[in-house]
Amino acid sequence: MSRGLVLPLLAALLVRTALGASPADPFAHAVTDEAQLRAALAQPAAKLLKAQVVRGDFKHTRYLREIPRPLIATGEFTFVRGLGICWHTRQPFDSIVILTEAGIVQTDEGGAPQQIAAGEQPVRFIAKIFMALFTLDIASLRHDFDLYGGKQDDRWTIGLKPRTRAIAGVFSQATVTGATDVEQVVLTDARGDRTVIDLGNISYSSDPPGADVRALFAIAKP
Repeated sequence: MSRGLVLPLLAALLVRTALGASPADPFAHAVTDEAQLRAALAQPAAKLLKAQVVRGDFKHTRYLREIPRPLIATGEFTFVRGLGICWHTRQPFDSIVILTEAGIVQTDEGGAPQQIAAGEQPVRFIAKIFMALFTLDIASLRHDFDLYGGKQDDRWTIGLKPRTRAIAGVFSQATVTGATDVEQVVLTDARGDRTVIDLGNISYSSDPPGADVRALFAIAKP
């Protein structure tokens, strides 16, 4: 399995601040008041707390120093509480990536599923980070990152810097921005390459996932 494809995609599904930062530098001041950060994220966090299934579109843009034009992929994502995240890329080719606590499974163009177990360190970190982002679990994120940001008007931004060298090997910093939803995650790695994940047309369902949704994650069972 090509980790060069999988990990940039997942590492693929992360304000100008009341605490003093500017739009140009979301990392100007670390968050010291967790209650203030929770208040800034209250609206999207409430939606996610009630949701069993979250669906939407994504645009994944990868900026590499050695390539003049960005690499762009588009498709749909499905987050299911307790199961994981499914990223279905439609363009430029058909690919499905399932991210769960058990690991990552990728299927390209109808081929056989290929799996990386969660015991491999980068995969474990990616799974933990994206699950926390899709629930806006501040306590979990604070355990692994120094947090920055806050809210101005109806918009918020969170900056994340890894606390451990192992996570810093996946990305050196991240910003997550939005208003009523999580709208964009920007990941920057140690080489300066950037991954931008834009999320849109997001819908939330408080109903348990149906058989069709659960079937998406069947291939990811260990």
